[in-house]
Amino acid sequence: MVEHGHPTPESRSQTVLLVDDDPSMVALCRKKLEEQGFKVLQASESPEALETCSRHSGPIHLLLTDLLLPPKRLQLAAGPSKFPRMHGVELMRRVVKMRPDIRVLLMSAHSDDVLKGYGIKRKEHWPFLRKPFNPDTLIRVVREVMAGPRIAPDVKGKGGSGEEEEEKKKKPDWYG
Repeated sequence: MVEHGHPTPESRSQTVLLVDDDPSMVALCRKKLEEQGFKVLQASESPEALETCSRHSGPIHLLLTDLLLPPKRLQLAAGPSKFPRMHGVELMRRVVKMRPDIRVLLMSAHSDDVLKGYGIKRKEHWPFLRKPFNPDTLIRVVREVMAGPRIAPDVKGKGGSGEEEEEKKKKPDWYG
């Protein structure tokens, strides 16, 4: 039985990469996760998340990311970037390629229709948390995702159809 109010032995050794552009959401999630014994790495945008994922020497057990990750500032591209700007689904795909054993939990305050307007298509089987959420719900869902099977994000070459690549070509590059 999982106790929602107290850290579990498993959570004391698990690391979460938290990605959200909203400082108040980051503060809330970080506080609740750390109270439960999780180690939290945080990033406010996708390039920072990819860099953290690349440079962190220990395991990262969970990617907890917002789906809509707008840039903090205008950024002119001078060429290909090692850590490009992208939305949460593409971030998930890239992180899973870097760390195949990672679990993923997506979150957003936006409806699926609004997300589709940004070129973001969320699959039904991907773990998802609708904002705003109760802090206890966050902990419950994080524990469920950590205890459940790893969900493949349909990365091209691993069950993906390539449909996402065609859609990506039609959208501005800050989110995919």
